[in-house]
Amino acid sequence: MVRFESSKNYNPIMKKIIALLIILAAVQLLKAQSAKPELVTDRPDQTEAPVLVPTGGLQVETGFVYEKDRSEGTQTANIAYNTTLIKYGVNEFVELRFISEYLGQKIKYPENQNTQIKGMSPLALGVKIKLAEEKGFWPQAAFIGHINLRNGSEEFRPSYTAADFRFTFAHTLSDRLALSYNLGAEWDGETPEAAFLYTFSLGYVFTERLGVFVETYSFFPEDNKADHRFDAGLTYKFTPVIQWDISGGFGLSENAPDSFISTGISFRLFK
Repeated sequence: MVRFESSKNYNPIMKKIIALLIILAAVQLLKAQSAKPELVTDRPDQTEAPVLVPTGGLQVETGFVYEKDRSEGTQTANIAYNTTLIKYGVNEFVELRFISEYLGQKIKYPENQNTQIKGMSPLALGVKIKLAEEKGFWPQAAFIGHINLRNGSEEFRPSYTAADFRFTFAHTLSDRLALSYNLGAEWDGETPEAAFLYTFSLGYVFTERLGVFVETYSFFPEDNKADHRFDAGLTYKFTPVIQWDISGGFGLSENAPDSFISTGISFRLFK
């Protein structure tokens, strides 16, 4: 059995060495965090980003949405208690996507009669495909497509399999300012008519952590009036791979909701 001599005289030196090791470990951890690709999300705005999740990365974007509308004395509240988008980077050209939502709707009629429903939305399976890198006037571009399955709660289950697609574009205007826009269409699974859409968003980065955006977007159903909306919000990164967001907006046309708000958390694992 080995017996060690008293280390009383060496305590100050050992404390300095341990403190130095802790500082060096913290510096390396910060470097590792900063070396990770920056988190780029498809929320909280309606404009999807053309950036793909890094290869092998698993990204989760989850949040809450409250939408309010009043028409002819009837008040309607549409609520996404939880909307979750899970993305996995297959390689530098392909990203797999999975969307699940828990929804609710509350309707208050003029006769003081109320109805309320809750349930799961149909699952959506999709893919994002890289089309081009930004080069001069040519924007960074990607294609996104989803198939919405005929499942979920009965109240929100579509009569037919639905689908949506969009082309996403982004321009870097300066070190802090970026322009993004989408063009596409979607089907609701109830009628064969499509609703065409566009989005237009300007994002500004104040610091490495804080960013803001303003956005306008519209839906153009073939069998109904256009739905025009405006929103704005901010994002805050706790780390390069963890982000909180909050946003809100209002309708610009008769067929749009009066107002809506949203907040959520996004994070990426493995990469």
